Amino acid sequence: MAKPQGPAQPSAKLQALLKDFQQIASMSGYLNHSFDPPQLRLFFTLYGRVMLESPVEGLVLTPQLQAWCEALSNRLREGSSGTIMQPQVQVSAPQVMPDGRDYLVATLTFNTKVTETSYLRIRTAILAAYKDAVRMREVGFSALAEGDEPIPNEEPPTEYPGASAESEP
Repeated sequence: MAKPQGPAQPSAKLQALLKDFQQIASMSGYLNHSFDPPQLRLFFTLYGRVMLESPVEGLVLTPQLQAWCEALSNRLREGSSGTIMQPQVQVSAPQVMPDGRDYLVATLTFNTKVTETSYLRIRTAILAAYKDAVRMREVGFSALAEGDEPIPNEEPPTEYPGASAESEP
């Protein structure tokens, strides 16, 4: 009589990929996940925050933040060859931080399935999006409008995270 098998366990490589995506998401958001071997399902939340001089400035910047979100959504889809599902975007009304400063925040939620073969293009697209969010948080729209270019996509790594040095030729 055969022993009943439990659910398939994720490979060590998928577990290493999850850690890499969790590290990226910690830049400006968070990540939920589930394993569905041979793939990893990822559910991202990315925050784009802009500090304001006043709540009135927030009302003026809201369309610009919405446009930024739409451009970022398109780059995510194109950069991942369509494997990242269309992000859902929500732009808040101007809010006040506990220290009295005003800010505006956009939330992008999106999901994707990652396999060992689709990892690099998805990672590159997501890393670029989170870097753009960090940059906007640090310099705001005014510096970006004055000619700062968006952060270019960086070259993807040549191997997967967690790969040992022994596997190199």
